[in-house]
This record gives sequence, structure tokens and C-alpha cells, in this order.
Amino acid sequence: MLRQLHRRQNLSLILSVLELAGISTLQAQADALGNIATARKLSRMLIGGNVPSMFARGAEHAFGLKRGWMDLPHNAPPPLPARLGVVAVGPTSVAESLPPSACEEADVPA
Repeated sequence: MLRQLHRRQNLSLILSVLELAGISTLQAQADALGNIATARKLSRMLIGGNVPSMFARGAEHAFGLKRGWMDLPHNAPPPLPARLGVVAVGPTSVAESLPPSACEEADVPA
């Protein structure tokens, strides 16, 4: 039963990474995982349904993770696979959060 708990928690981590990348619907997430499960099956697994070994291995493969990753406890989410692209969640510096005119007009001491 502990293995199922870890798989469910890790599935949640994987789906949160996809959501942060802009892949937010269960259908789109199922597609991003290579259609190893339907959106309905993902939903069932998240709320307590069985997370089969075949699905766990497929999710690991889709994310480029080591075999067995889904069966162990993890605190940090896995990185987004390069094939899914990197989507910036927000500005990476203060300058990027300012409008262009603010950068031009700012008095910066030399």
C-alpha cells in the first residue's frame, strides 16, 4: 500500500510540473504523458484509484526518470522534459518585470 501512496504523490508532482508548464487539463496532461492513460484514469488515480506498474513505468519514461522513481518518496518535482518545451512562469529578473520605458528612463548611478 505504501508503494501506491508514493505513486499517487509522485503522479501529483508530475502533473503539477505539467500544469506549471501550461499543460493544465487532464486531457492535455494525458497527451503529454504519451497517452499511457486517459484523462478519466488520471483523475481516478489521483483520488485514490490504483496506479498500475505499467503506468508508473510509462510516466517515468515520458519524463526521462529512472525506473522505480514513481515507487519512492520525493519532495521535489521532476524537471520538465525538453520535448515538452520550457514555458516561463514569470519574469526571471526585476528588469524583465518592468515595462521597456521604465528601463530607459531609470537613473542608474555609474
